[in-house]
Amino acid sequence: MPIISISRGSYHRGREVAHAVAEVLRYECISRGSLLQNSEIYDLPEIRLMPNVRHAAQVLERFSFGRDRYINYMSSSILRFLKKDNHVYHGLAGQFFVDGVSHVIKVRIIADLDERVAAEAKRKTISREEAREQLLKDDEERRKWAMLLYGVDISEPANYDMVLNISTMGVEDAASLIARSTSFPCYQATEDSTRRIVDLALQAEVKAALFDYPQAAVYVENGSVRIQVKVPESQEKVVRERMDSMLHELEGVASIDISFSPYY
Repeated sequence: MPIISISRGSYHRGREVAHAVAEVLRYECISRGSLLQNSEIYDLPEIRLMPNVRHAAQVLERFSFGRDRYINYMSSSILRFLKKDNHVYHGLAGQFFVDGVSHVIKVRIIADLDERVAAEAKRKTISREEAREQLLKDDEERRKWAMLLYGVDISEPANYDMVLNISTMGVEDAASLIARSTSFPCYQATEDSTRRIVDLALQAEVKAALFDYPQAAVYVENGSVRIQVKVPESQEKVVRERMDSMLHELEGVASIDISFSPYY
């Protein structure tokens, strides 16, 4: 079954669309926020709400290699679900996690600015001018956050299979159109695309498991795991044993090959 990834700007009703699609297809629905709330490390208001990209980045850097570790956590958490296929994910830059997987339908939800301004002004009991300024600022912060973390411009239409204006068609029609597209031959899972997402999921699990080695390069193909890491020569034996113990219980690992580069 196809996977659906939905992205939106600030207050674009993308969550409503995602849940409506999941209900029509009888899929499970997951979000960036729900995954973060289940994390003991990253359930932080600054990261969940992203009021300011610079501040959120500073929060990540409280941790050693914070950006890398955050990406590894999000990748493993999201792909653990998406490899099962029947899921709708809604959140920032979802397409980043499923690069090269052909049975993913990547959707961007947009809405007319005037409609968003009116809704935001009513929701916060503020003037339209204040609401417009806040929305434009939030949209830019979300775009910067995605670029900072994943190098993806979430406002670029070419990153999506479809861009839907919720002001034109409404939530139910948008959900119906997305659900209908899951029957298209181009979005059906193939042997190659299934293998690709399983390998991506395992790669993410390996990176997350190697929490103490955030700069280790990890490659996975058909369950075979290759790791390249820089360590002092005197520590190679200890690091190899430690990595083996960290990874040997991961489901889907066919083999592990660890190579070391000189550490100067």
